[in-house]
Amino acid sequence: MSHQHFCDYAGHYWDCVGKAVRPLTGGTEPSLCMCPIDGVPMEEGDHTECPVELLACPEHMEEQLRRMGYEPGTSNMPHRSEATPEEIPFKDENGNRTVGFCLWCNKDFYSMEEVEAHNANDMAACPVFQQLKDEHCMPPVLQMMFEDAGLLDEDEPGEDRKK
Repeated sequence: MSHQHFCDYAGHYWDCVGKAVRPLTGGTEPSLCMCPIDGVPMEEGDHTECPVELLACPEHMEEQLRRMGYEPGTSNMPHRSEATPEEIPFKDENGNRTVGFCLWCNKDFYSMEEVEAHNANDMAACPVFQQLKDEHCMPPVLQMMFEDAGLLDEDEPGEDRKK
């Protein structure tokens, strides 16, 4: 049984038998292909509705690496390191790993099922989105992040900013 990857260098799908080399994550040997949604190997179960991993095919991988400034097999290639808690992309306030959060209400999600339930039926489970959906404004968390980064005009009041 095989699954597909998409060669982001040459723009085509390619078949994989369960393991692939991922040099940009420091790998030199093929590693197991895991489903990012289900957290299981791609060879277990049906993943036809799951995202396809973007990964240069073996035929185009070295050419892609050279174009990115790496010389395959040399010391300038990335080296794998174990993720420290500081490197985990999403964490709740207690440091627990999450799969993401809502930009509207800042709710943490611990599984993709929670994300889907929250976003279902025009985001009916999100009280902030329901309150502001007719206002055509930016999500409050995103608004705060943009303000902190200095990416918004200073002369516009926060409540009146439109998308």
